[in-house]
Amino acid sequence: MVVAVAAAAVLVGAFVRGYAGFGASMFWVASLSLIYAPSSVVPTVLALEVIASLALVPAVFRQVQWRSLGWMLGATVLTMPLGVAMLSLLPEREMRLVVAVAVIAGAAAMALGFRFEGEPGVKMAVAAGSVSGVVNGSTGIGGPPAVILYFSGATAHHVGRASLIAYFLGTDLLGFVMMAAVGLVDWQVMVHTALFAPIALVGIAIGQRLFARSGESGFRSVVLVALLLMAAAMIVQVAVR
Repeated sequence: MVVAVAAAAVLVGAFVRGYAGFGASMFWVASLSLIYAPSSVVPTVLALEVIASLALVPAVFRQVQWRSLGWMLGATVLTMPLGVAMLSLLPEREMRLVVAVAVIAGAAAMALGFRFEGEPGVKMAVAAGSVSGVVNGSTGIGGPPAVILYFSGATAHHVGRASLIAYFLGTDLLGFVMMAAVGLVDWQVMVHTALFAPIALVGIAIGQRLFARSGESGFRSVVLVALLLMAAAMIVQVAVR
């Protein structure tokens, strides 16, 4: 029964990932942590995210906006240690709440029609990557700045989705390697990854098919809903701890 519930959670998160290009980590961490120890959930989720990105990247490789992605990923890598340092100095609960409020504000601005002109430039990519690195290092939730960057401008929805998929491949792979280096990737993580990876691939395939049939307006609506759900999940986590 426990495995069935976990498998259902993995399938739902994978569907969202396949469709939107992001959103699985928060859902998987929140749901699987109710079943398994968080110490094994986080590295398992990172492993599943890497597998998800590897499954998605071949189909979107030519659509990725590599210039902005490179600057953003570089900034993320450089500022992630600062986020880790902040974690030891600032309360995690308050930091998660600040991130949740910022995500809600960003989603609200997008819903009200806020757009910056053109596609993301170097300065915006570096700024988003820097914020993402700090937030990821301190709370483990670095996705929203990148999501808002690509969906608040003139970037085509399929290009933004492709760029996010490539971005998360880089950040999740880095995170998994760092966890493996400190001994957090044990046999339980490997077993769970092997068990849930096929289910995740099925969910991703379904999400990909739905994306291929969706229009830009419908896709952006789903992005807004996903961002708000992520923020709500962060607030719930703060409330129950």
